[in-house]
Amino acid sequence: MYQISVKQYDKSIPVKEECRELKVHQGEWETPLVHFPCLAKCRREETKEGEFFTVSIKAKRDFGGPVSLAFRYLPDQWAGTEYVFMPGAVYDGNRMESIRLPYPPYHAGCKDGTWQEVITDIPRLDKQGKDSVIQFLSGDMSTPAMGYYDREGQTGTLILSIHEDAGRYTGFTITQQEGRASFLVSAPGVREGKKYFFGELPSGEGFFPVSDCPSDDEGIWLKAGEELELKILCRKFSAKDLDAFFAVFHEIRETLEGGEDFYSVPFSEAYDAIKEKFITLNFTEEGYYRVGTENTAVPSFWQAGWVGGGMSTFPFLMEDEGAARQQALSTLSFIVNRLQKENGWYVPMYAEGKCYGDAFSEEGNSVLLVRKDGDLLYFMLKQLIYLREREIQVGGLKESVKAQADAFVRFVKKNREVGQFLDMDREILLQGKTASGAIVPAALALAYEVYGDEEYLRTAQALGEGYLENCLRRGVLNGGPGEICQAPDSESAFALLESYVQLYETTGKERWLLAAKKAFRLAVTWVMSYDFQFPKESTAGKLSAHTRGTVFANAQNKHSAPGICTLSGNSMLKLYRFTGEENYLEWMRRISHAIPQFVSLNDRPVDTLSGKPLLTGYINERIQTSDWEGKHTVGEFLYGSNWPEVSMLLTYVEIPGIYVDLDKDVLICNDHVTAKLLSVKGKEVTIKVRNSTLYDARVTVLAERGGNAKKLGHLYYARMEKILVPAGGECVTVITAVE
Repeated sequence: MYQISVKQYDKSIPVKEECRELKVHQGEWETPLVHFPCLAKCRREETKEGEFFTVSIKAKRDFGGPVSLAFRYLPDQWAGTEYVFMPGAVYDGNRMESIRLPYPPYHAGCKDGTWQEVITDIPRLDKQGKDSVIQFLSGDMSTPAMGYYDREGQTGTLILSIHEDAGRYTGFTITQQEGRASFLVSAPGVREGKKYFFGELPSGEGFFPVSDCPSDDEGIWLKAGEELELKILCRKFSAKDLDAFFAVFHEIRETLEGGEDFYSVPFSEAYDAIKEKFITLNFTEEGYYRVGTENTAVPSFWQAGWVGGGMSTFPFLMEDEGAARQQALSTLSFIVNRLQKENGWYVPMYAEGKCYGDAFSEEGNSVLLVRKDGDLLYFMLKQLIYLREREIQVGGLKESVKAQADAFVRFVKKNREVGQFLDMDREILLQGKTASGAIVPAALALAYEVYGDEEYLRTAQALGEGYLENCLRRGVLNGGPGEICQAPDSESAFALLESYVQLYETTGKERWLLAAKKAFRLAVTWVMSYDFQFPKESTAGKLSAHTRGTVFANAQNKHSAPGICTLSGNSMLKLYRFTGEENYLEWMRRISHAIPQFVSLNDRPVDTLSGKPLLTGYINERIQTSDWEGKHTVGEFLYGSNWPEVSMLLTYVEIPGIYVDLDKDVLICNDHVTAKLLSVKGKEVTIKVRNSTLYDARVTVLAERGGNAKKLGHLYYARMEKILVPAGGECVTVITAVE
């Protein structure tokens, strides 16, 4: 059943509501409201995307208080077990055990012999089916949408809208009450009574994520002649499984709004600024790259993987021939000689001579967040392959990496999974049932290629099967970040995509290609599909920042971010080469293209809430489309150097600025340039490249024929040609296609 609703508010508390059932089939419907001085209208159209509704009210005279217009969908049946979905925010209703924990939270353990999945006090539906509500504004999600999948009936429902109307953000509310459900879209969005907030609580009890902070939303005062309008797309469909449900979501997610192409900062300009910053600010006297720069907190020094430890070195080895390369080699040597335990595990954190664990306590020094060592093993292997091919020696590197791979195999034999947290000393599982270690299959498959040990590949495939059955089919990939407990996140999703692509590259088994496609469809739900309208006076507004292609972090930390934490996303390039489906190229382009606009440059500094701009080469992780840290933070940045810098470094060496598939006549520009294919004569490819930015661009180009071996590998930076295009200029150049 569909309804139109008008509510009047006292601040965020509803004081009056009038609701009418929509019985329109085709065409238009209107009715005067009794308790409000307006006429309510609805126009419905059947389109190939679904049912398209336009609902509106127009004030006959000034309203007596602030109001909100809403479109409500009431499912005929509701079991309370449906897979409830809000992209980038809610996966399977976020139905987990919630514990009110201060930040940074840590939870690990079993209850009654079962791994207990815990989230902090974030928006969720009750796991027991009790009355509960999720209230969001549009900026809390990667696409302004919500819906659910009925596994038993194999049907899906999706409801989409636009993210703002009349300069106010749209609201999305899911209510589960007395065995029924309600899906409501409102303009403007008013979170009634309470909202999600992250920070210092007014009560003084500390720094918490909480779902019961008093709401500061209000309705809108309508004067005579003024109008409120909502555009809604509702799609009901059959879907044999959850993957089919996500496929429909991707088919229609940009029906109502999308994003625009733009050109601001070339890849090379962002890369060079970040590299110089790493050389001067990140390299320590002890001889390693720290992950942060601006404070003395332990996590700002060394962290394995995750936010860049042992990962930032990879692009410098391939691209640089001076200081950055030497510092990268020094960092690898430091990892091997100072940061590895005798049993093979790399310590997750280190600062000023002391090693730390991931439990945020002195007693938890042997605790490891699994994805940290998984990330590090994967990237150490990539660098080992590079150095081996060039006969560059880092003493003990080969043995060190093998010891870490052996530790993972040994751990899986003993515990049958890698879980989220483990005890490095006792090699026991502390928290299971997550996708935190989703990158580990990729690492072990690559270890098999390097060392030839069949046990590595068997373990990689066993883990891949486990993630497919227990996580991907369930539609919940979670636990990647170390400070969200077991909440859903984008990092685990993209790591699993990387693993399935690597497994397919290594084995050629179609099973892993199919799994990669499914992982992609889930992972990309975390990527923003439209350009959010920031307040004009905000920093992001002044930068004309585009959000399409930015990536939501997780269900707890409600901000989007520049890039994938922490990968380039070249798995999507490989998927295209395997399948010929251009959709993969398009999402890779959006993600990579979005990153450099957020780098702070000498002549284009990024201001922050601290009152001082980011230093040159800094990228802050927060793209604030949500008011989770307060309304004043929307469109603003915090001061700090963060992991997207590493994502940008990886992007430059792994994502071609221009990619050309000569067999399919496909040319795509990921960098901030435009290009045109002029001619092809054998291996000689002539292209014209235009650079409309204010910066000279050093553009990487990969032109190839689909007939080459499907295995692209990891070290193709040297195979990409580099062309110089001046600021505001263009050039015609001949490149050689790779065959």
